Amino acid sequence: MALKMEPKVTKQLLYLTIKNFKSMIRELSQLIWIFGYPLVFILLFRFAYGLEVYNIFAPGVIILAPIVLISQLAGHFADEKESGTLQRLITTPVSRQIILLSGLFSQLIVAAIQIVIMLLLTFLFGASFHPNANIFLLFVIPFLVAFTSLGFGLLLASFVKTAGSAGGLAWFIILPLQFLGGLLTAPVIGFIPTSLAAVAMGAVMIHGSIAFDPVGLNLIWVTIWGVGLIILGVLLFQRKTAIL
Repeated sequence: MALKMEPKVTKQLLYLTIKNFKSMIRELSQLIWIFGYPLVFILLFRFAYGLEVYNIFAPGVIILAPIVLISQLAGHFADEKESGTLQRLITTPVSRQIILLSGLFSQLIVAAIQIVIMLLLTFLFGASFHPNANIFLLFVIPFLVAFTSLGFGLLLASFVKTAGSAGGLAWFIILPLQFLGGLLTAPVIGFIPTSLAAVAMGAVMIHGSIAFDPVGLNLIWVTIWGVGLIILGVLLFQRKTAIL
């Protein structure tokens, strides 16, 4: 029977998603990494470069937080493999697809919390928000970046075997997305998801724009990036790990 038609599938997915989320928030080191890194970055950037520069790059700074999920998701699955948890789970009635989806959904919950915190902190530390800035779009844009980041994380999880290696290798993806995408400088490559999102975020946050171009069109392309990376990540993860 199809996955969506099984009544108990929803309960299994909900249970594992909550379980994964609780395991993340119980780990002090993970909490520091997930929420501490963006906070420290905002503080350093604000007081090192001053309010004027901070205002210019504040939209990109907000997008920095969801990119961390690349390391987080890859590390999660690597840790599950390393500890043998995945091998034990696949011997239970829980389907392998549910195991994968629960990992993705738990990270999206973290992303939603991260984004709200980043928006609040960015505002509290003096960033200017246009009076007509759409709050919904201010949340959706970085959330789509989080979705895309999970695709990158899933690709990385296909190759790594330990959580330690996942954390290190993730920066070979995170740093290019940060610097080439114009989160901290002028965009170098305009078609990568972080660049598209940063332009859309700036248009909404600084100029109060809700126009289809660049906001709507950019969000469509970021969504396409996310869907494509998730599909590719799932296929590669299945082939490389033989878990799903």
